[in-house]
Amino acid sequence: MPSFQTPCISASKTRWVNTRKPCVPRPNMVLFHRILGPDPSASPEVPLVILHGLLGSCDNWQTLGTRWAEHRPVIAMDQRNHGRSPHHPSHGYPDMVVDLLDTLDHLGLERVHLLGHSMGGKTIIHFADRHPTRCGQLIIADMAPVAYPPHHTPLFDALSDLDLSGFERRGEVDAALADRISDPGVRQFLLKGLYRTPSKQFGWRYNLPVLRRHLADMTAFLPLGTIDLPTLAIYGTRSDYVVGRGLEALRTHFPALQEASLDAGHWLHAEQPDTFHDAVNAFLG
Repeated sequence: MPSFQTPCISASKTRWVNTRKPCVPRPNMVLFHRILGPDPSASPEVPLVILHGLLGSCDNWQTLGTRWAEHRPVIAMDQRNHGRSPHHPSHGYPDMVVDLLDTLDHLGLERVHLLGHSMGGKTIIHFADRHPTRCGQLIIADMAPVAYPPHHTPLFDALSDLDLSGFERRGEVDAALADRISDPGVRQFLLKGLYRTPSKQFGWRYNLPVLRRHLADMTAFLPLGTIDLPTLAIYGTRSDYVVGRGLEALRTHFPALQEASLDAGHWLHAEQPDTFHDAVNAFLG
């Protein structure tokens, strides 16, 4: 059975980080996480940590994570401003790298394998660049170290414009979103972030105003060195995130890169779960 960890921000320790302003103390943020399979502290196997993409959560990885947990501990995390993790007014990759480091320290994990999809893929890329000794093998799912044009604005418009106070059933929210988001698969993905507040009204688990404000930060290119770690780039041939210049950038920054292409779009792990599972299992050994 998975164990459920409560998100918290610990003020007992601080980490000093460089910003454009003078250095300021930053409280540690421990991300909400689910531990699947054996206890990471007692297992001889290196744990696999999974980070979801934009507007996702660790719930998206429950099924695949449970399958991988037959072989090693698996820890699926909610990134900041998503799922059950804390909300924060800042949302950039330097923030998310420190969040991951704080959570690994909280769990007492010195070295982990990392799997990241989309936004989570960029998080683990920059984590590996800054903290290579904390990393075993990397799996980057349909993401590359390049700048992308912001293209999620219509989704954020549709979600932000919706007044959830007038809905009583999830199906009503889905029907309202259908006027702006025609793809039922995308709507079902977004609806995973819907929950009941303590007042029994619907709300979004993700922090829409902050995420929208930081869209440019999430699609930008940040300086990156050479990352000489065993790395699998797994991407969809019907997605435009990696094919072409993205693959060239991955080959440039990851000299030990292995590649796996799937007949899928950006949500390749949902479209081809068995093939995705097997590719990751074969890579981790």
